[in-house]
Amino acid sequence: MNMDRTTAWDVTFRITFGLLIIGIGNTIGGFVASATGIFGLALYLLIAIPALIYGIFHIVRGVGVIVKSGTKSALTDLGLTAEAVATDSNATGRSGPENSDTDPAADD
Repeated sequence: MNMDRTTAWDVTFRITFGLLIIGIGNTIGGFVASATGIFGLALYLLIAIPALIYGIFHIVRGVGVIVKSGTKSALTDLGLTAEAVATDSNATGRSGPENSDTDPAADD
């Protein structure tokens, strides 16, 4: 997979930032939970769950950039472009498995 240096750093920062947000949210939530007594669990969940969701959001965005770069690299290695693949599938009338040559009802 060929990924330029700026894209690799962007992915690294996104994933690291997501993990950092999750860690900080759990740390702050745990500290608040231990300091507040009986309402600690509610406060922990109030802090940790949004931090977890926001951290996962950044991690998924970073992984998405990796997948996009890998797909572009694979298509380039095959000598194709996304536009050529879309044009070819529209020209043959096949846009997915529902338009295949085999009839799924014939397998019964």
